[in-house]
Amino acid sequence: MMRSGNWFVPLLDGKPFIDKPVLFHWLQGASVSLLGESEFSARLPSAIAALALFAITRWVGIALLGAEAGEWGAIMFATIPATFALSSIGLFDMVFTAFLFGAVGCLLVAAKQRRPRLEHAAYGLLALAVMTKGPVALLLVALFCGGAWLAGGGMRAAIAGLRWPAGLGLAALAASPWFVWMHGRFGADFVQGYLLAGNLFYFTQPASFSSRAISHVYYLRAFAGAFFPWSAVLVGRAIDVIRNRRVAEWPVEERLLWLWAGIIVAFFSLARFKLDHYIFPAAPACCLIAARAWSEAARDETRDWYGTRISVLTIAAILLVAGSFGSVYLFELNLELPEAAVVFPVVLAVGGVALLAASAANRWRMPRSPLAPVLTLLAAYVCIVTIGYPALEQTRPTALVARTLRQMTTPDAPLAIYRLEQWRASLRYYTERPIARLSTPEDVVAFVSPARPVYVVMLRRDYKELRRGGLELREVFRCRAVVGTTRTRSGLRRQQWDDLIIVTDAPARRRAE
Repeated sequence: MMRSGNWFVPLLDGKPFIDKPVLFHWLQGASVSLLGESEFSARLPSAIAALALFAITRWVGIALLGAEAGEWGAIMFATIPATFALSSIGLFDMVFTAFLFGAVGCLLVAAKQRRPRLEHAAYGLLALAVMTKGPVALLLVALFCGGAWLAGGGMRAAIAGLRWPAGLGLAALAASPWFVWMHGRFGADFVQGYLLAGNLFYFTQPASFSSRAISHVYYLRAFAGAFFPWSAVLVGRAIDVIRNRRVAEWPVEERLLWLWAGIIVAFFSLARFKLDHYIFPAAPACCLIAARAWSEAARDETRDWYGTRISVLTIAAILLVAGSFGSVYLFELNLELPEAAVVFPVVLAVGGVALLAASAANRWRMPRSPLAPVLTLLAAYVCIVTIGYPALEQTRPTALVARTLRQMTTPDAPLAIYRLEQWRASLRYYTERPIARLSTPEDVVAFVSPARPVYVVMLRRDYKELRRGGLELREVFRCRAVVGTTRTRSGLRRQQWDDLIIVTDAPARRRAE
């Protein structure tokens, strides 16, 4: 978009690529314009959005549930694996969640504190969320407000002062200019490529869109892992409320947070096309609920907080088992990790012991604060960044391969990948050129047929197969990479290594005599 000078139409390989609305591309473009083209500038909008979302979560938590729940809820949100991952990659989910949960938080605080101007800010943030991911933002907020109204009682009374139907309409109107312009520019192609393929097909999933297997419990697994360990506390909280039949005693603010998290998980569970980060907008609410549950169970010893207390012991047990298992089997993954990687499972095990000790010191009740698991997670992330990331660079050396391609080819040389679709996006980013996709030997023959040198990235085993088929190609570069996994007897996925190579049909240069 920057190179073409067209800031309205997202482009890929010089052609319109209307997968999502344009706002996130604008934010990345602004970052690149200020800081230059780099991984840092491409990831900066996500990192800034993570900081903003931390502040939003804290503010909403303090306003709705009190200072202690707000403070710890924000810290819990900052330490879940999903936040750690999404804050450091160039995907729009963190930015989208900042706008979307910011809008919902403003609505909840505006309703509680009777602040109409804050409601106006909510609809402005909602318009930005629509400009980031599309009309799904409007639909989610409509389901949330409609659900609260249908629930009646305190929940209906809580949103009674909000003019949310009109607000949703204003947000849609504010976000509409780009959509209207795109429809006028591309017509039926915009309807098919975005409104249908980018929205409706996620629920209908025609064969032409995706052939992924459908799992209706996919997001339950994603919730348990991506929001760990606070997902366990959330489950314990739900058990306590249901077991003691105290739903009516829930503060209405907590019930509204439960409603928001439930709508997010249920809505995307109905979709037939699923990715784990789709439920991330539920994370701030889940962490605030978990923080309140921890605080209440630690402070109030007169009630039987059986589920919440068991959840803490469960977290400790999981950390201990993961640490023990990891210290034995970590190096069987065949990731070629350094010996220092053993620190990671040790950190988990120590965290489990610390959490058990804190619980025992409090007569096996809730520890006074979730400090032990928070510090464990932070230490684990330090290990991942300092030890895991360098190992990951070795398993997927796309930057190295792309730099090599740029050095050995002219800017207009045709490039392709053969049976490496999962590598295409990163190779294209680092080469800054279009990358053709080849799936069959016939595709390779057709690609190399024209009378100009071409370069193809493939596995060495596929190269040998093509050579046996009579295709004359020459290897010009080789490096090792992880290309698959095999299941071990212990149930682990052991990494498979192979040579990743660059081949060409260009003749070898003769050395000067």
